[in-house]
Order: sequence, then C-alpha cells, then structure tokens
Amino acid sequence: NLHKNYLLLKNWWESLNLTNYEKNTLNKEIISFNQQLFRLREKKIRIGIYGKSGVGKSCILNLLLSKNVFETDVINGSTTKINAEEWKFQNQSLKAIELLDSPGFDNCNNTLKEDIYSPILNSEIILFAIAGDLNRNELAKINALIKEGKKVLVVLNKIDLWNKNELKDILKNIKLKLPKNLKIPVIINSENNIKEYLIKIINQYGETLLL
Repeated sequence: NLHKNYLLLKNWWESLNLTNYEKNTLNKEIISFNQQLFRLREKKIRIGIYGKSGVGKSCILNLLLSKNVFETDVINGSTTKINAEEWKFQNQSLKAIELLDSPGFDNCNNTLKEDIYSPILNSEIILFAIAGDLNRNELAKINALIKEGKKVLVVLNKIDLWNKNELKDILKNIKLKLPKNLKIPVIINSENNIKEYLIKIINQYGETLLL
C-alpha cells in the first residue's frame, strides 16, 4: 500500500505544470510535500518533540533511545537547533524512525527563526512536552497544531516535582483544557510509559500515519 500510494502521488506531482508565480507562492508547501514524499518512499516516519524551554524535551528523547544522544543541561534552552537521531526497535514494518529535538518555542534568542520548526511541524507525530499544568501559551500552540491536522501526543514530564494528589489535579486540569471533541493522549513520562506507548502506536498504525 505504501509503495502504491507513493507512485500515485509521485505521478500526480510530476504531471503538475506550475507557473513560476505558483512555485514562489507555494514554496514552503512544495518543500514540505517533497520531504513527505521522500519519507513515504523510504518508509521513514518522523517524530518531533515540541514545547517550552526547560520541560525536558531532550531527556524524553534520550529515554526513548536508552542512551544520552541529545544534549541536556541544567540551564534551560541548551538546544538551539533541530537535532535528529534514528530510533531503532524490533517488530516494525517501517524502515526508519527519526526523532527530532527542538529548541523551546519561548526561546529568547532572536536568531531563532520560525522556519527552524518546520521539520517538527511536518512530523507524523508531535510529542508536546510539558512540565506541569497547561498555560495559555502552551494551549494556544496545541490548538494551532490540531487546527493544522497534526497528530499530537501530550507528554507530562518532571512528575517528581509533584506529589500524588497534585499530579492527579494537574492531569484533570490538562484534560479539561484540551479540546473536548478530540481524544488527545496525555502520557505521564514515568518508567517506560512513553516508549511502550509509542512502540505500540507505531507498530499498529505506523504506515497509516505515514500515509
């Protein structure tokens, strides 16, 4: 199915005759489409992580890889560019899974342009990392991703900061704030929760997500 759909999209794309004006106007969309077409051909799914600075995005990805690949620091905002690493595990139909780390969207570094997040926003799955209850800015970002049709998974990190009752209240508040018409998973990043969940989803729906 993947190969058949790849050929259909490839043939359709090659049959288009865009004007220079259309190519210029749709430049970002064209780049994104070509990247997605390439991943479809290579059976390569992309998982990007997104969130504020200091919520532990790099640590979550290192947990998935079972090794320290992505740089972490006690100082918030140690990640200043998009970094990628291949994640390998057994019993999967896809050829490759690429994990993307990203700077915090609240990073004050003026040299960070919005375009830097394009690979993250074009991922098949977006892990939205938080370290407590959702604030207004985080909720706005999640709603924007959902509006664009992205597959979002909320990951609650740094749960050691809260006791059992506080954690229960935080989870309740998060679920109340998320859109009611969508079932957005909220995963507590403890032990192997996030790893087991993603492996299950990818093995079951990986090809569908890629399509």
